[in-house]
Amino acid sequence: MTEMLDLATSFRINAWMYLLMSLTTWLVLRRPDAPPVRAWCWAGVLAGVSVWLISLRGAIDDVWSYALAQPMLLASYLMYAQALRMEVERGWSWRSFTVVVLLYAGVMAYGFEHRQSWHMAVLVRSANSMVLLALTLAAVNLARQERSRNAYFIVVGFGLFTASMLTNATLTWLGHSALHALQQWVISHVMGAMSLLTLLMTSMGYLGLALERSERVNTGLRQVQWQAQQWREQVRALTLLDRQRTLAVLANSLGHGLLQPLTATRLHAQLAARMAASAQAPAQVQSVGALLRQAVEGLGRSTAQVERIRSFLRPLPQQAATLTLQAVLGDAHDLLRQELMHRGIELSVQGPMQPVQVQAEVLPLTQALVQVMRNAMNAVQGQTVRRINLTLSVSEREACIEVLDSGPGLPAHLLGQSSQGAQLVQDWLGGLGLYMTHGILSQLGGRMALDNPESGGARVRLTLPLIHAAPSWAS
Repeated sequence: MTEMLDLATSFRINAWMYLLMSLTTWLVLRRPDAPPVRAWCWAGVLAGVSVWLISLRGAIDDVWSYALAQPMLLASYLMYAQALRMEVERGWSWRSFTVVVLLYAGVMAYGFEHRQSWHMAVLVRSANSMVLLALTLAAVNLARQERSRNAYFIVVGFGLFTASMLTNATLTWLGHSALHALQQWVISHVMGAMSLLTLLMTSMGYLGLALERSERVNTGLRQVQWQAQQWREQVRALTLLDRQRTLAVLANSLGHGLLQPLTATRLHAQLAARMAASAQAPAQVQSVGALLRQAVEGLGRSTAQVERIRSFLRPLPQQAATLTLQAVLGDAHDLLRQELMHRGIELSVQGPMQPVQVQAEVLPLTQALVQVMRNAMNAVQGQTVRRINLTLSVSEREACIEVLDSGPGLPAHLLGQSSQGAQLVQDWLGGLGLYMTHGILSQLGGRMALDNPESGGARVRLTLPLIHAAPSWAS
């Protein structure tokens, strides 16, 4: 009686540990919504309840400790395997899962009257062995993909339990064990010890694997944040460089605008000084006054020119405002109109009739669109058909500016990588146009996408969040 109590107690300890480890995994991972983790935790609950019912065999009706407990135990093993298969995106369909469990429960119900027979004992333990073997193989597939010590820990745990279950099934087939009672012999104690060891190894291994994945995700997020910061800094540096280059281009024309009034002012001042020094100075007071007024006006014009240059060089505060995208498309078209005509490129603009509004900065957004259109113009330069289609479309929450050209398109090996960021875009172009565009859109809460449509050419999509719901529109 004492030995029976000891063995039943070991089963109950296993049952409590199944429940405790499932709850621990759920709480440590902060009640995750991931389906594999939920399946793993529910498998522990099923295993705990079924092992507890089995530990009560002889104390409660066999309907509970046999007909119900055995299908629940098999279902827990299958759910463990399902959780591991879902981790590698190879999960079984839940319909097939349910069919297998119900079929096994039907066999248990059909053979309930023969539950003490040798045939039922061999059938139950063979079925458990096959399911545990499938569970071990699922752990092996996970370990191959993860290459983690925790994954190998799971493989070892389930492998040991599968080996002990196969040994038990073999001994049952040889007639050394029955299913309906908790027998006091070596294999029963070994099975209890292996079950507890497997539970600890696999639970800790799965928890460690989940924490490793969480750390990788956090590392990836930190890397993305660091890259975003680098993009912002480089965009600011490139913007300053662009302003400096623009200033160099404007220097010649602005120099002429400054030198002309300054030269005239100098001549007027020299003439006024000569007239004032002459003997007829009192008679020429009015003329001297007129010359001095002209000199003052010239200095005023020079001062205004200098102030315009200072305003151009002075960093302006970045403030987002409500913009109408149709106006941005029109501004970009106006800026490139002469160049399009000179190159013989046909530009088609389509968009909604109603205003499409976003929250953005007008100058950076216009600059981003102009950079994309310039790349499209360069792409179609050597083509027989030189056409660029500029389309504005809206969805429920977003607006999309699409630039489609008739050029040769993007290299195929780069299309799958374009979503990783602007660095590849920069390397592909050998320039900084789309790199700056990507940084501008990131600051505005938008995104950029590249692809080659089936109709040919290259397509660039600039997507921005809408302020209001999407309006009805027509091309």
